[in-house]
Amino acid sequence: MKIEYLKDGNVVALASARRERKFPAIAQIEAYWHGLRNGRLMPTRSDVDPRGIGDNLAFAFVLERIAPGHARIRLAGQHLSDIMSMEVRGMPISAFFLPQARDEVQDALERAFDMPAEVHMSLQSEASMFQPALDAQMILLPLKNNEGRVTRLLGAIQVKGKLARGPHRFSIRNIDATALTVDAPASDMAHEAEKLRRSELDRPGYWDIRGGKTAEADVTRVDIRPAHSAENRSSEGHIMRPSGPSGVQVPGLAELAESFHGKTVGPNNAPLKTRPGGHLRLVSTD
Repeated sequence: MKIEYLKDGNVVALASARRERKFPAIAQIEAYWHGLRNGRLMPTRSDVDPRGIGDNLAFAFVLERIAPGHARIRLAGQHLSDIMSMEVRGMPISAFFLPQARDEVQDALERAFDMPAEVHMSLQSEASMFQPALDAQMILLPLKNNEGRVTRLLGAIQVKGKLARGPHRFSIRNIDATALTVDAPASDMAHEAEKLRRSELDRPGYWDIRGGKTAEADVTRVDIRPAHSAENRSSEGHIMRPSGPSGVQVPGLAELAESFHGKTVGPNNAPLKTRPGGHLRLVSTD
């Protein structure tokens, strides 16, 4: 169940407000990622500039997917090394978790990579003889490569409390995964509809081949009108054939057949009109 409250007339998720108050570095890195996203599904890896993260760089890291449910740390801030008391670059992110929590870690990674989703995790470290109990937050934010595939995650982890000598490992109290979506603006949808309409109107009709170039015919409509004989009587009508830019009418199938058989005149000794360009011939090449 999500608990919400009103702030300045707006409904705000209580969990989000608590994260921002208790874990400001997480909130700042999340805001930076959303700024890079800028209405897109997600930003690219090349969009991320360490200078944009600023003072919160110590809490940030970049994960690389190596297998389903597994990712290793490519880049890491100093806070991650302080948690583990060692250099963490090249380590799997599951090293920060207790063994019983690692199945949930794999599920969170798969949601972030495959949905893709923005994943928040609430973490807790149990107290021991030399270590106090600690609360922490981790965030996983997808990044796509140049091919559009999600292969990296921008992440951050922040621990509330004083770190003792590590390594500190955590269990998972809660996972909140939000699938990423993009709503196309109405103006974009209207633009796509207009492009589709224009593409239908611009479809080529009849084409003429002359001199090695193609040109769209001037007339693409077929006109059926009544014809009159010499005795001024109406016949059944005839079809006005379209013509190309040169004014030569497109021959019918019967006329084409006559020309292929070597005939140059049609009915009533009328010369056959043919399209310019000649016949095809085979040319041997080396």
